Amino acid sequence: MDTIVLSKNEFNDLKNLVYATSGINLHEGKLELLKSKIAKRMRVTRKSLREYLDYLRKNEREVIEFIDTVTTNHSFFFRENKSIEHIVNQFAQHPQADRKHFKIWCAASSTGDEPYSVAVQLKNIGLSFSLLATDISHTVLATAARGIYKTDKIKNVPVPILHKYFQKGSGKYNGHIRVKKEVSQHIEFKKFNLITDSQPQKDFDAILCRNVMIYFDMPTSENVVNKLYQSVVPGGFFAIGNAESLMNLNHRFKTIRRIPSLYIK
Repeated sequence: MDTIVLSKNEFNDLKNLVYATSGINLHEGKLELLKSKIAKRMRVTRKSLREYLDYLRKNEREVIEFIDTVTTNHSFFFRENKSIEHIVNQFAQHPQADRKHFKIWCAASSTGDEPYSVAVQLKNIGLSFSLLATDISHTVLATAARGIYKTDKIKNVPVPILHKYFQKGSGKYNGHIRVKKEVSQHIEFKKFNLITDSQPQKDFDAILCRNVMIYFDMPTSENVVNKLYQSVVPGGFFAIGNAESLMNLNHRFKTIRRIPSLYIK
């Protein structure tokens, strides 16, 4: 394939399209990455550069597939688990824990590692819960709904939980595990765009929106945080990624001591 040459106008058009669709802010330092990702999607769609750029403008699903190649869906079970552990412990200490139904939203759930990690910890202490797991990408949601993963993703899962809630694969699934149905039945996977879609409901006991705002500029991050604030019950939790911060944003969440990535309403 010939070297891809993007004019300044084409780059700006692409940048604006991605930003309007997903809030992801691409800068000129990403130009070479963008070219390689365009080449990949050109091969998949069997289109020339001009055809593909025109196709992108007319097809939102392809924009999302393209965005999916630009972002990093690197995740694993029990990643950055300190904030989740705190939420689970607080739920367990709730005065009505034995009869309350907890509602959790993983608002950027990627391939499902995070919602399953939350679910097995809640299930393991016998709490009643339901979990909404959303993402903008059809591809990662399909992976999440399958619930089948390579074993290198579960290295941080405590052995008792691993034995209790995961099935070891064999044959063509050797080297893989599957999340048991007793866990997956608590989770609804659903496509959701943090930028353009309205809140699915407004009574979540905890919302996790982790490792997605690293792709946003400050105004977009602030809009997303304040949008999600409306969906958390008073006293509910809001978690972000360890590499993220709300420090320079205008928001109403309160910090939690010793857990920089976790907030409370």
